[in-house]
Amino acid sequence: MAPEAVDLNRIIAGMGGLLQSAVGATNRIEAALSHPLSLALADRSQIELVILNLAINARDAMPCGGTITIRTSNVRLGAPVRPEEPSPGDYVACSISDTGTGIPNEILDNVFEPFFTTKEVGKGSGLGLPQVLGVAKQLGGGVRIETRASAGTTVTVYLPRANEDLVPTAGGPTEARPDPETGDFRRAVVLLVDDDAEVRAATAEMLRYVGHDVVEAGSGREALDRLDQHGDRIDLMIVDYVMPGMNGVAIARLGRLKRPGLPILFITGFADTAVLAAEANSHHILQKPFYTADLVAKIEGALRIASG
Repeated sequence: MAPEAVDLNRIIAGMGGLLQSAVGATNRIEAALSHPLSLALADRSQIELVILNLAINARDAMPCGGTITIRTSNVRLGAPVRPEEPSPGDYVACSISDTGTGIPNEILDNVFEPFFTTKEVGKGSGLGLPQVLGVAKQLGGGVRIETRASAGTTVTVYLPRANEDLVPTAGGPTEARPDPETGDFRRAVVLLVDDDAEVRAATAEMLRYVGHDVVEAGSGREALDRLDQHGDRIDLMIVDYVMPGMNGVAIARLGRLKRPGLPILFITGFADTAVLAAEANSHHILQKPFYTADLVAKIEGALRIASG
């Protein structure tokens, strides 16, 4: 975590295109942003991923389409009713509501348990809401869920208010940028390998938003199968370092046997990146969590180095 003073309204406004791309054309996004809004104390990249994650969850709860509403507000809370809610105090709230299926009362107590998921096999890891809660709690806030069967769900993330004398940082994902040398933006086919379905979905949406085509894989074996299936179409592989069974380094080595010279970008939440030094220089390592701008820059650099 790298907490700083952030303007949630500015972050949400900057994510508009990314969020609409993530939820698809059958869903409408509405914003109800409070003005004035206090600054929140948060890690900006983590909050961007939280908002994107919750928007994707809302999309999945509306298989026939619907409306996703994002609200911000200043709130004062009393004593918590549930353990995931924050302690009494003043907070900046960000709510994501959908008009979907709702969460049955009998499983509401389970939704913050790691690996619990209501999605079908292969569609979710059960880490989405636990990660959202973990981010909020580490920052000194919490989460509240309000839901009714067949009437939708609202997930509200509460963040502590920042000191008034702090200056807010700029926020929002970047658009695709042209190569500074050629003036062109290269649209790439990216093989994205990550065992965490929610993280993979969020990263894939970032990649598609900035103009890339994405082929997804949830394991090392699946990644190697994708390389066999798609052959020379793959321009770049992005692989998570820590995965069960076959880690990112092993996947990279086997992938290069199939595609010598294939540029590979490692993404990792592992604090010590020295273990990756033998496989990639610092230009090919991206530390989690990352901004969309960081991802774009690393991809541009890797493709430029590969092309000579």
